[in-house]
Amino acid sequence: MPQCYSENIELNTYIGIWKISESESELADGLELSKEALTRLSQRRSIIHRKGYLAIRKLLKGHRIHHLNHQYDKNGAPYLLDGRYLSISHTKDLACIAISSQPVGIDLEYYQEKIIRIAPRFLHKEESLDLNKNIDKHYLTQIWTAKEALYKVFRKKGIQFNTQILVDSIEANSKESIGSVFFSKRVNKYKIHFRYFDNFCLSLATTKKNDT
Repeated sequence: MPQCYSENIELNTYIGIWKISESESELADGLELSKEALTRLSQRRSIIHRKGYLAIRKLLKGHRIHHLNHQYDKNGAPYLLDGRYLSISHTKDLACIAISSQPVGIDLEYYQEKIIRIAPRFLHKEESLDLNKNIDKHYLTQIWTAKEALYKVFRKKGIQFNTQILVDSIEANSKESIGSVFFSKRVNKYKIHFRYFDNFCLSLATTKKNDT
């Protein structure tokens, strides 16, 4: 299946999702891959991860981004040589990209019961005050994807999700919120956009707010 969803957000940010139903060879068909890209592909031992990598390349090609324009920095974060910002995510049979003129982070995830078990590892104390939400896989997945998106947009390694990232209060089907990253005695704020689908959700972090 080709791209299944796309949207322009805030005029300068594009997101696209690919629902993977193709074989690995079908995804590779028509793609130009540099030696570096082929090496990265070969290093992914799981077929799911290889397909995710190729689906990302399909999305970039569909957005007319030359294969050599897509690179990775020393920390493994993707970027574009033309000066625009890029963020990517893939899980199981889904892959997505965000392209923007400003720093951006994106993440998507299926709703799964296991997130309830690991919630204490990523919930900030202010996010876990409502006990009913602590066992709501939809709410927890919203928070998890939002924090992943904030981590990607902030681009600093070693950030602790349960103490250094806080998502403002959200409800089921909230379209937007504000996320804070606490680092070096500063509070870095970003707008978060939420998008919902039948069995997964997506979070996009962008538009940096004033630091405090």
